[in-house]
Amino acid sequence: MADVTINGGTALSLDQRTGLWGPYWTSPSVGYVIFQVSDNSIVVLKTTDSGANWTEQDTANNPTDNTTRTMAVYFDQETKGDSGTILHIAWVFSSANTVRYVQFDTSDDTFGTIRTVDALTVSATAVDSDVSVVKSVSGRVYVCASGDMDAHTENTDHSMRSSSDGFATNNESELSPYSTDEELVTLMPGAAADEDDICAVVVDTINADLEFWKFDASANTWGVTAIDTGLSQNQAIMRGAKRFAVAVSRHSDEHILVVYWNDRDTATADFKSVDITQATPTITGKTDLHSSLDSYFISMLINQQNNDVYVAYCGSDAGDEAIFSLVQVYFKKSDDGMASWGTEQTYSDADDDLRMTHMGRTVGSAGGRVMPSFYNDDLDTVLINDGNDVEIAAEAAGIPIDEQMAARAWGIPMTPPIRQQVVAYGEL
Repeated sequence: MADVTINGGTALSLDQRTGLWGPYWTSPSVGYVIFQVSDNSIVVLKTTDSGANWTEQDTANNPTDNTTRTMAVYFDQETKGDSGTILHIAWVFSSANTVRYVQFDTSDDTFGTIRTVDALTVSATAVDSDVSVVKSVSGRVYVCASGDMDAHTENTDHSMRSSSDGFATNNESELSPYSTDEELVTLMPGAAADEDDICAVVVDTINADLEFWKFDASANTWGVTAIDTGLSQNQAIMRGAKRFAVAVSRHSDEHILVVYWNDRDTATADFKSVDITQATPTITGKTDLHSSLDSYFISMLINQQNNDVYVAYCGSDAGDEAIFSLVQVYFKKSDDGMASWGTEQTYSDADDDLRMTHMGRTVGSAGGRVMPSFYNDDLDTVLINDGNDVEIAAEAAGIPIDEQMAARAWGIPMTPPIRQQVVAYGEL
């Protein structure tokens, strides 16, 4: 089927702003996409028919900061054990020199009150800023931001703040993960006994390193473990196309899964994957998605029901497309913890100057879809393809996932006593 335009008139250079997030799914048919439009306002669009049609939500209350630079979004249900309905949105705003935060509630499709997280000096150039937001297992929300990568004073040019009430009244200063190494930070939930703890996947753009950081909330300290060092990418490339390294949290064991490119547009580039155990931490290299080829702009999703991992990207593993000029969107699946990857699937309908993808990072028991959103640079549009997506059905209450998967394969109705039915078909 043809690509579906979610909305035209996006912000220019959406890829440099990390200005596209989602779809985030609350069922296989209901999903949300968040992005910046041409006046740099932030909008939320919703589908109730599996991506065929999209409608902007709560237009009277969306953030209209017209100098928004960089944006980040986090869904409650990305955190293990969290069944919440909030999309947490954070952004840096240059004309007011602030970091801001708002909640969008998918239970009633409304924005909450826009909060100022911190006052920071913010560059007018999108590539010079960075922001991330996460909800810890305890429910505490953290927002970190760098307003100007070339300026390094904590609580003036960069900071991290946390809150137990969405920054309504509680707003506490934490040790910032930014330094003179000019980091790009993706905050993730922690797995420690202290449920306020968080972690992060961090790109050091000065030394070209990829790192895993752990934040001890009670001590207000960060610990750093190298994932990969001496990446071949230069600082300008890392900042200008931030989404070349992405991470998700796997709920079954609270490991952090990461995929990344160690270089771009060169015969020596490798599309790599790692599995991170938080406790030690331990970095375990997994299988490359492909090697020595030209693709970029990664996104990732995990089906928390069975741990299937999906990765989307621009540019085929055949190496026959022109990155930043004429590429399509593709995805691959791993059903064995990234030990192997299935055949590349073409997702978009036609090649163009496609610059980024996002998949919402998690699908839980409510189900959802593997439906990467992507950005067309010259047309300034956000698109999906509702014919090449993959449905992830809602988990049937009280029925183990292995029985459900076997039943679906045989076309058995999802009703008890399902085990007896599946055994009769010889699948268990």
